[in-house]
Amino acid sequence: MVSAPERAERPPGPDADREPDGRRPRGRGRLIAVLVVLALGGIGVAVTWPEAEPSIVSDKTDPPAPVDPNAAASPCTAEDLDIGLAADRLAVTPGVPVKFTVSLQNEGEVQCLVEGPRHSLAVTVYQGEVGEPTAERVWSSADCADPDEERLLLLGPGDVDITDANWSDARSAPGCEPGQPKLTAGEYTAQATLADVEGVASDVVRLTYTVPEPSRSPSGNPSGNPSGSSSEGPSESASGSPSGRPSANPSENASSHPSKKPGTHR
Repeated sequence: MVSAPERAERPPGPDADREPDGRRPRGRGRLIAVLVVLALGGIGVAVTWPEAEPSIVSDKTDPPAPVDPNAAASPCTAEDLDIGLAADRLAVTPGVPVKFTVSLQNEGEVQCLVEGPRHSLAVTVYQGEVGEPTAERVWSSADCADPDEERLLLLGPGDVDITDANWSDARSAPGCEPGQPKLTAGEYTAQATLADVEGVASDVVRLTYTVPEPSRSPSGNPSGNPSGSSSEGPSESASGSPSGRPSANPSENASSHPSKKPGTHR
């Protein structure tokens, strides 16, 4: 037999927490099951919960100042201006001038000032392609323009200035010096520029210059006389005397013996 003190000192065995009828306590089992479910649920939530997006921090900037189109005008720049060039015809012949139309437009948002005299806002014609080393400058509307002309343009947003220039198919030189040689047939190009504002240039206009061949006489006679006869002296009549001169003897052409009447006897 085991005494009561020995029974108290014996360590509890695996069945120490059982009920007297041999069953485990129900409350402890339920507690363990709840803890397991909560643990698994926490893992699922941690896995499936969407991550919070980082907050967007925007730098606050002041709105741009409103543009006053009527503000004090400043000089126009190449970015403000658009220049165009057009010709009334592209086939050029001697004696028929070509009319060029030059347009200068302000594409900026405010008004600006630009100098546009004819010695600055000009059209230049080249034999060959503009910009090529072989291109020859043959004419410019600035060559004979007044060097003292003043033409200040105040262009508002969208304003366009229109000018014309006529090319009489002749050469010119700076200073409008006379005695320039004649043009030869071939391909020519024209471009409008604004000398006072660097970088302002129009698109290229291409022209063809032809020189008609001189007409020839239908008979092939350079003198223009269709008969080809010489008019050096008066022509003679069939009798050998010059035409238009009266005979010196009126009876020269008459018979030297008078005719006898028939039946007349001495």
